[in-house]
Amino acid sequence: MDPSLFTFMTFVVGIILGWAWLFLFFQNGEKSKSRGIVKEAENIAKELLNKAEQQVKLTEKQVEDMRVDIRDRKKEIAETEEKLSQKDLRLEKKLDEIEQKQEGIYKKEQLLDEKITEAEKKRDALSTKLEEIANMSTEDARALLLKNTEEQCERDILELLEKKKKDLKAREVELSREILIKSIQQYAGEVTGETTQTMVHLANDDLKGKLIGKEWRNIIAFEKAAGVSLIIDDTPDTVFISSFDLFRRYIAKKSLEELIEDKRIQPARIEEIVEQNQHDAERLIADLGRKTVDEMGITGIPDEIVPLIGKFRFRTSYGQNILMHSKEVAYIAEAIAKLIGADAALALKWGLLHDIGKSMDHDVEGTHPEIGGRIARKYGLDDKTINIIEGHHDDVPQICIETKIVQIADAISAIRPWARRMNVEEYIKRIQEMENIAMSFSGVSKAYALSAGREVRVFVDADTVSDLDAEKKAQEIAAQIEASCNYPWEVKINLYREKRVIEYAR
Repeated sequence: MDPSLFTFMTFVVGIILGWAWLFLFFQNGEKSKSRGIVKEAENIAKELLNKAEQQVKLTEKQVEDMRVDIRDRKKEIAETEEKLSQKDLRLEKKLDEIEQKQEGIYKKEQLLDEKITEAEKKRDALSTKLEEIANMSTEDARALLLKNTEEQCERDILELLEKKKKDLKAREVELSREILIKSIQQYAGEVTGETTQTMVHLANDDLKGKLIGKEWRNIIAFEKAAGVSLIIDDTPDTVFISSFDLFRRYIAKKSLEELIEDKRIQPARIEEIVEQNQHDAERLIADLGRKTVDEMGITGIPDEIVPLIGKFRFRTSYGQNILMHSKEVAYIAEAIAKLIGADAALALKWGLLHDIGKSMDHDVEGTHPEIGGRIARKYGLDDKTINIIEGHHDDVPQICIETKIVQIADAISAIRPWARRMNVEEYIKRIQEMENIAMSFSGVSKAYALSAGREVRVFVDADTVSDLDAEKKAQEIAAQIEASCNYPWEVKINLYREKRVIEYAR
């Protein structure tokens, strides 16, 4: 609606209402009130008139603002149209340039296709001419080229591989030496060879007569009970105990020292002390085994195997003490395992026990790896452990790296200068063989090889072997030793048959 019309209508309505109020008051006869009403109507009409005028002013201002806004918008539209027109001109210009470039590219492509076609024709002509000259087809030439290339590449590859192999081999040798040197440096053990004699010092030479006894009774009783040879010569204040068996020598030495201290040197007392020391030595073996295990910090070894470790102290291998050798192998194997990332605890534990079979191979048939394997299976040890024991001499295939490590450590310990003496080991085996032959005959209770294998003392049971049988049995033992053993001298067989009668007076 037009604002002017609205204002005019508002003014007319106000006048009509005002006159209506005047008429009503005049009709009712209330003049005083009519004047008030008229005045109020006039005020209302003025107020309405003022509002109408203000509204008219406001409407005119809005109209002017709208006109200004329309002019601005028209100007913006005109500018936008001008910009669009310029962009259209530029786009048209660019399209013309693109069309010209495309036309140039198309011409170049046509020229390139022509040149390619011409080159192909020349190549075919050249190939035909080469075939005519070389008397060879294209396929044959390609095959020949590939063959020549393959041969050249093969030679280069083989030369490279050979060079790499030499480099790796040199590095392998260097690395192996470094590992072995570092592992050997980890352990510095004693290098001592066990002998076959033990020396015992006496307070004076008068004790030698007591040790010999009347008609050699004491020395015979001592040698029979202990299984050793007691050598009493002109050496001042010294006697020697001779035996290839370290365990027997140990018992004999302890017994002899106790007899000298006790001063009651007689056959009955000798037998009592030797028997007591044999029982004590069994406990010593168990203590030695436990002490060795605790010293090396090894756990998880069955209690039944611990005494077998103690027996190592009284065993030798080619003159090398087995306990010292086994400890040395364990420490070297542990060092190697750490350097190459293997199981160091396993190498240490079973490096110590790799020769466990040697603690029993005097009593059981088979090689020490076989005996050790049977011991390991008996006590339920795992497959790796069994393989280390059985495979460290390549008797069975090796299934773990720790077996090879123990084998290397065993070789390192064995080949050190002065670690072993082959002639001593052969001598001990020969002595053991003589004793075993004598013990194989029925009625034989004890048999000892003495005097470096020149004498075998055999003790028979007087209840089952008569004097006549004793002579015959001595001949049979001598014949069997002669047929089975190799020795550079004469072996004397001494067979003893002693009848003892014991009665008690009550």
